[in-house]
Amino acid sequence: MLAMPSSATLVGRQPRSVGWGLVGLAAIAAIAVFVWQITVIPMHNPFYGLLHNGVDLRVYRAGGHTVVTAAPLYHHSLIADLDFTYPPFAAVLFAPLSLVGFATAKLLWWAAIGVVLVITVLLGFRSLGYRADARLWTLSVLLAIAVTALEPVRTTIWLGQINVFLMFLILADLVFCDLNRPNSRVRGFWVGIAAGIKLTPGFFVLYLLALRRWRAAIGVVVGFAVTVAVAFVVIPGDSRDYWTTYLGSADRVGRVDSPANQSINGLVSQLLAYFGATHFRHPYADGGTVFEAPTWMWVPVAAIVVVAGLCAAVLAYRRGWRLLSVTITGMTAAAASPFSWGHHWVWFVPLLIVAIDVAYRGTLADRRRLWWWVLPVALVLATFAWSYNWWTSGRYQSSDHAIAIGVFMMPRWPNVHWYDGAAVVFYSGAYVAVLLVTIAVTLVVGLSRRPVSDEPDIDRYPGGTPDDDDSGDHTDRTDNRDRPEQDGSRQCGRGNDFASGDGNAATSSGATPD
Repeated sequence: MLAMPSSATLVGRQPRSVGWGLVGLAAIAAIAVFVWQITVIPMHNPFYGLLHNGVDLRVYRAGGHTVVTAAPLYHHSLIADLDFTYPPFAAVLFAPLSLVGFATAKLLWWAAIGVVLVITVLLGFRSLGYRADARLWTLSVLLAIAVTALEPVRTTIWLGQINVFLMFLILADLVFCDLNRPNSRVRGFWVGIAAGIKLTPGFFVLYLLALRRWRAAIGVVVGFAVTVAVAFVVIPGDSRDYWTTYLGSADRVGRVDSPANQSINGLVSQLLAYFGATHFRHPYADGGTVFEAPTWMWVPVAAIVVVAGLCAAVLAYRRGWRLLSVTITGMTAAAASPFSWGHHWVWFVPLLIVAIDVAYRGTLADRRRLWWWVLPVALVLATFAWSYNWWTSGRYQSSDHAIAIGVFMMPRWPNVHWYDGAAVVFYSGAYVAVLLVTIAVTLVVGLSRRPVSDEPDIDRYPGGTPDDDDSGDHTDRTDNRDRPEQDGSRQCGRGNDFASGDGNAATSSGATPD
């Protein structure tokens, strides 16, 4: 049975270094992605090149500019026909961007995305029990380059999007800070700040309530309330307009049947459009028509996925798989949202970290588990920034032809053969499918394991933070049990149920209330 890392690997007292073999694989992937980034869709492409768009960053700057100049934020489009759709607190945060030129803002934004990706990978592996040494730093930089080939990450860079930063705030609050501050009394606060910037992270309140982590749930509410209060102080008129008039105006976001809407609502609406269910076609703001799934059609499906996602997230938490637990919740939030662009699914980055960890530990423990690498490979294939060149499309957005990016943007041929429709079903819900597979695997594996604690609503740690009592280099020890090159099953921390197949490998010596 495929097993996940135990809680001992989450904050194990004896972290291990990653092997040079894994670093080498990451180097190969990073080089391949770099070559792909400069050749398949050349950097110099005036619209589709990785560093030649930034339209969402333009909207952010324009929103910040309204704060500086006291102009209306929501009454009209800010850039071309693009509206500012975030809560007013986001515009307050973006105000400094309006004080520098767009070129400078792009450089700062890209640099920040790169730094956050590196730190996310580093702390993600750190939370799984790996030592923050030169090998892990090298691996983190290489994987940060490699994940730019995932559609959500590439699109985040391409458009100048914010979702990577929101994901990091949530992971830092609910996972990474546990490495050094397991007793934090402000748990949940930064999730609330993230929700004040973009509403979707507010979904994590349900997650924390399901875990009975009352203090953290209150922290989310407090953090969110702070953002609302700050915005009302700085831009009271815009704040009032947003919360009373513009909140929930989905047509300001985009067409619900857009191929890029990778939510359950988007999946159902796209299928209605593809199979010609004209009864659900309605006039759209641009003068055309849009296929829109009614509430009674998509909300029950979303509710089922939410329940399944929260069950899997709670189970993962109780098994000590904190990073996976929070990641599942983030993906579930994206699936349940009425509208989720592909770049909302940046949660594939921590999911890939978990998948790599599972495959790596399994291979170290038993070479016959080499097939476990199908997990990260399948994830990459499903979320890769696949491109399709419409060479005969003529000029499009200053480019000489249109380019589709992401599996959901692949051509949708008429429903002539069975595989035509099957392909469209997959394209329409590719990211939701990744979530469903993750939920299924987590439930199957998790239910075969015992809880790491008799009190699953309380965080338990095996004696402290990873470096307590043991900060030396274990690879220099004479005790062969601690030498990763001689005993791969112990490489990433003791109590590794991955190597032993024992879900009870983790023991608890202390309790930390939420």
